[in-house]
Amino acid sequence: MPPLADCRFFIFIIPNMENQIRLPVAFSNVVRDNMSNPVQVITINGQLWSISWVVEEEHPHQIVFIGGWQAFYEHYHLRIGDSMLLSYHQPKFFYVAIHDTRYCEINYGRNLRNGSLPAIPAHGNYTVQFFAIIPVNDPDTLMLPLRFSREYGRSLPRPLTLTTPTGHRHRVGWNMEPNGRIVLHGGWNDVRERYRLRDQWLVLFRYHAIQNTMYVMFFNGHTMEINYLAHAGPGTDCTCITYPSAPR
Repeated sequence: MPPLADCRFFIFIIPNMENQIRLPVAFSNVVRDNMSNPVQVITINGQLWSISWVVEEEHPHQIVFIGGWQAFYEHYHLRIGDSMLLSYHQPKFFYVAIHDTRYCEINYGRNLRNGSLPAIPAHGNYTVQFFAIIPVNDPDTLMLPLRFSREYGRSLPRPLTLTTPTGHRHRVGWNMEPNGRIVLHGGWNDVRERYRLRDQWLVLFRYHAIQNTMYVMFFNGHTMEINYLAHAGPGTDCTCITYPSAPR
């Protein structure tokens, strides 16, 4: 397994990303002077891709992946609405997890172009990884993806304990809607207040079925992981901090 990340962030696939992809400004500002070129991009199943990059002056000095990116894009059949979680390990490695439009991690070994439903992979030391977007004007609840809810809902404990990278644990109640979707409620508003989570921020979940444990990470409006020690206060765009208790 890769070592703990120096920095984590999300990128969503939008139109015209086939040939190049821009990394977040906040991340680019921190690493561009010391990052190797090319970098090595490694998927969860161990496939390695060498990708070169440039800095575009007209896009506030953003790092842009170019050489090798198109081959990566086509190999995993990325489509609009997919997303990637990138974990940067300076100065040259990115570990990437790809999620489909249902917010669940893909099966890297299956051809997704035919529209087949990818099985949730079991790899690393977690069973399944997915994310949820915090809804607008609903501070008390958070809906989990339907696919995860249906496949794992029967085994989840009540209440569910959410563990952050700093080792803090938060007990959250949940219900299952008639369609099978899990909704977090009692205690979720306390989590939002503690870390100052805002509408449309992202919550990444890593579920360990054997341990029956759920780890969470929070990502701000710039899709950068928050600074947990600062409780995601104003101006914290990027952690770039290693947390000893973080799940690997």
